[in-house]
Amino acid sequence: MDNFYAIHGGASIYSVVKANSEEEAFNVFARNQINDKHLREEIGSFTVNASLLEKFYKDEDGSFFDDYTGEYPKILKNMSEEERENHVVHHIEKNINEFWKATPHFAEEYFNELQKQWGSEEIITPSFSKEFYIETIKLIIKDGNWFDNFAIVKIDLDEKDYQNIFID
Repeated sequence: MDNFYAIHGGASIYSVVKANSEEEAFNVFARNQINDKHLREEIGSFTVNASLLEKFYKDEDGSFFDDYTGEYPKILKNMSEEERENHVVHHIEKNINEFWKATPHFAEEYFNELQKQWGSEEIITPSFSKEFYIETIKLIIKDGNWFDNFAIVKIDLDEKDYQNIFID
């Protein structure tokens, strides 16, 4: 039996979804966010300090990018160029695999598109699958930094005529 679910993401979004479960409601919601220009830019822009890539551009000591100088931290500067590149690529790939640990084929899809960008002098538009976008949008939302107070609430008015969806 289909139910209605209210999906709340702060002041920026409020949706109602028809689904059989909360998980299905989240999938329907994510699928309907695929064309959101801000989410597409977050996922498909390989800008180190302004996209999903920023989450992967680090090691156990922190970010590879100094926001103030735009340079590598001192420890990386002291490495040879080859050693630094190997270190950075290794940790980016490791972080990508960790982010998509439940769906490693999406980690591979992202890393392959990232490598295409690295191999190009032009800015390219990645060719991600629809399924990749759905899963990645869900992961970004679950991470908690995209929407304020994100929640999925089953609307159940079977035995009452009123239900609060969100109270701040």
